[in-house]
Amino acid sequence: MTGCTLLVIVLACTLILLWFNQTLSAMSSQPKLLTDPFLQLPTETSVRVVWFTDFTGSRHVVSYGTDLQQTATATTTQLSRTREDSKSNVAVAPSTLTPRPIWRHEAEVTGLLPDKGIPYRVSSVRSDGAVVHSKTFTLAAKPSPGRLLKILLTSDHQLKPMVAANLQKVVETVGQVDAVFLRGFGGRSRSRLRLV
Repeated sequence: MTGCTLLVIVLACTLILLWFNQTLSAMSSQPKLLTDPFLQLPTETSVRVVWFTDFTGSRHVVSYGTDLQQTATATTTQLSRTREDSKSNVAVAPSTLTPRPIWRHEAEVTGLLPDKGIPYRVSSVRSDGAVVHSKTFTLAAKPSPGRLLKILLTSDHQLKPMVAANLQKVVETVGQVDAVFLRGFGGRSRSRLRLV
């Protein structure tokens, strides 16, 4: 192998590594929602959709209906008392208690029919124009009186390794549940996002 051939191989490998690093960097900077959306306060004809981001954004909407053609615009509020500490499960954990900017988005979807679920997804636009969508889920209004429901009552799952497998087992055992009641943050919770 000549010195020229070796130089060409080294340059080619360097260019491939640079391209690969740029691709990984672009993939990791893709905008993400901080949470999946969840439903609150259903009435006979409406339900509220809530989700969180770690960016302010300029447009936060719920798209819903058979073809996701209908939209509801969310109101946005910055949380005022969220902090991270050295034990936080984030890319770079701070050494001291540090404010964490988080925004809550809430939109009311109206005109729903009782006991009829419809698809929905949420979208948020970052200040740089990048758009992030959630997966498509199902929402519904308050169920009719007397309708039988499957409700899962669970607690703060913390960072337990078997949570996903256990929830999958719930669906395998009883089928799709209609609602999940989650106890939330406990006094000894391992979730390190602090509300102060």
